[in-house]
Amino acid sequence: MALGLKCFRMVHPTFRNYLAASIRPVSEVTLKTVHERPHGHRQYMAYSAVPVRHFATKKAKGSLDKIAVVTADGKLALNQISQISMKSPQLILVNMASFPECTAAAIKAIRESGMNLNPEVEGTLIRVPIPQVTREHREMLVKLAKQNTNKAKDSLRKVRTNSMNKLKKSKYTVSEDTIRLIEKQISQMADDTVAELDRHLAVKTKELLG
Repeated sequence: MALGLKCFRMVHPTFRNYLAASIRPVSEVTLKTVHERPHGHRQYMAYSAVPVRHFATKKAKGSLDKIAVVTADGKLALNQISQISMKSPQLILVNMASFPECTAAAIKAIRESGMNLNPEVEGTLIRVPIPQVTREHREMLVKLAKQNTNKAKDSLRKVRTNSMNKLKKSKYTVSEDTIRLIEKQISQMADDTVAELDRHLAVKTKELLG
């Protein structure tokens, strides 16, 4: 049994770490759009990393805070390189005066954030009109949430398979009963996580579509 526990500790951390990330509500799953930098060019580029929790029908300036901009010196959140304020319930202002060289990248990141935003620029001031939420837009957000849920499930299956494979390699040092017990525990953890993902997806779908 001691060897069995040692084997479980060997397999479990990887699986547990993935579960810690996967079990987050689907509303926190991140969408990323990465743009590679051409060789020999120092430029600022957009990196959209917008949690699905922002795929909502209510927009606020906080929704833009964590949109990331990749510069030649690293990734920076939009609220670190700008001043974001609400001009009105229908308009968000993003002041890029402190980092004017990042203005183009910030605009690109906002456009590709998945929040159906179409920013306008006036010098270093980015105006972000809040669009009227249509049924079509709500359905698009639900579709994105489902896509991210399915991606999380696919990743979970891969981690589960890798954990099982590691466990099977210990069959010469661990009893079959112990291996079966650990396999059952891993499967139960995976099933519980899938159920949790489905539950959060249902909550987000209801929130978006009513």
